[in-house]
Amino acid sequence: MRRLAAVLATAALIPLAAVGTAQATPTPAARAAAPAVVPALGPTPSTWEGGRPVPVAPRWWPQGTSKPSAAWASGWPKPVAFAPTAKGELSGRKIALDPGHDLGNSLHLSAINQTSWVGLTKTCNTSGTATNAGYPEASYAFDVVARLRRLLAAHGATVYITRDRNTTATYGPCVGARGSFAAQEGADLMVSVHGDGAPSSGRGFHVIAPAYYKGYTDDISTESRTLAWNMISGLTAGGLQRTTYLPSPLSVRKDVGTLNMSDVPTVMVETLNMRNAADARIASTAAGRQRMATGLYYGIVKYLRTAP
Repeated sequence: MRRLAAVLATAALIPLAAVGTAQATPTPAARAAAPAVVPALGPTPSTWEGGRPVPVAPRWWPQGTSKPSAAWASGWPKPVAFAPTAKGELSGRKIALDPGHDLGNSLHLSAINQTSWVGLTKTCNTSGTATNAGYPEASYAFDVVARLRRLLAAHGATVYITRDRNTTATYGPCVGARGSFAAQEGADLMVSVHGDGAPSSGRGFHVIAPAYYKGYTDDISTESRTLAWNMISGLTAGGLQRTTYLPSPLSVRKDVGTLNMSDVPTVMVETLNMRNAADARIASTAAGRQRMATGLYYGIVKYLRTAP
């Protein structure tokens, strides 16, 4: 497929102690390299704060890209767009965000277990993981994306998000629709936000980039890997822990439907391990989720500073 500044004040940084667990403190050089950021604190919005329908009604390809397309399903959350809230370094940029899963997935198993072709046969979606205390990945990802969206819009970006809600009444969207969404809206890139469900002994983030796959990711695989390394750099600059349970914070895979179906540079960020006690404390606090959003923001800005 073809590929359709304010200074970071010390007071704006959430102290590591407030997150509830020790984290890797960024070096002075890493802090100096971090993009400027306007603080955008606050809880997940109960309404979407000026969000509007996306400019292009997205479609997807349940039987592969050479087959007829299908409309966004009525049972899915709706995609939503946000205009910039201020001018800044990201003015003119369009960024797509994908908060992983949906809270209702586990209650709509017959729907999310249906399969489609996304370079391989995959189920529509999964229920995701949760902390041992029961905090769902879907809710965590939704909150982090809301915070990240505020940061991006405050620096001039237009932001498109694959789902406007996190409720038990909806499910999905399917992974193929998530992947194809960004290009249809004219986005420069897409970041899919998740929490991992790895063995509890390991912690930290890793970033998944699409492998080269002719007919699918041949046009975006190289640039997506560049995006991935910038996300790793940004999260590290934000003081987040790199994975301790994988040999590298970069994972290149051919089996992730969301990535296979993208036509813009895209990555999936497993931001932490929800099964690990230390990471779960980060996921379960507003301060931890804000710090995660800030690290993701750093990575996006680092990439866009050199991207076409």
